[in-house]
Amino acid sequence: MTATKTHPVHPSRLVGVFLMLTAVPVSAELYKCRRPDGSLSYQQTACAAQSEGDRLQVDIRGPDGRKSASSGVDYSVAAQAERLRAERETRERAHLQARREAEARARALRAAAKPDRNTDFDPAKCARHRGEVAKWRQKVKGGYRTRDQKDYNDSKLAHHQALVERYCE
Repeated sequence: MTATKTHPVHPSRLVGVFLMLTAVPVSAELYKCRRPDGSLSYQQTACAAQSEGDRLQVDIRGPDGRKSASSGVDYSVAAQAERLRAERETRERAHLQARREAEARARALRAAAKPDRNTDFDPAKCARHRGEVAKWRQKVKGGYRTRDQKDYNDSKLAHHQALVERYCE
């Protein structure tokens, strides 16, 4: 029995082989081959001698009509992350703008529908909600642990401020 000796492959050689493989141009040749049993196959190499076949013409132009199919879009992880961040910021800006517009419309409707004097004036409710406003201001000012807590504190503060406007003069 003879022993075979294996040598470990150095990583720099693997990199070189990888670069050579990626530098090979991609051909867009396609062959349609009919096998002796009558079945069809499509392959990148010429048909075998016992098969009959045709070379198919494949349109490899890009969407803009150029010969190369590269679109010029950078598909790197960093570029994709940047695009996603920009899209998210755009959506957030649009959401914030829509929210501001809705609040402005609501204020305008309240101002238009508001009578000359407050018919809902109630000193007890006014005092209670002013106390709640002070409490929720402290909670908002004191911070929060999660985004949900912040949203909850902000909504409670806005609710009690609206009630103060309703029940106070």
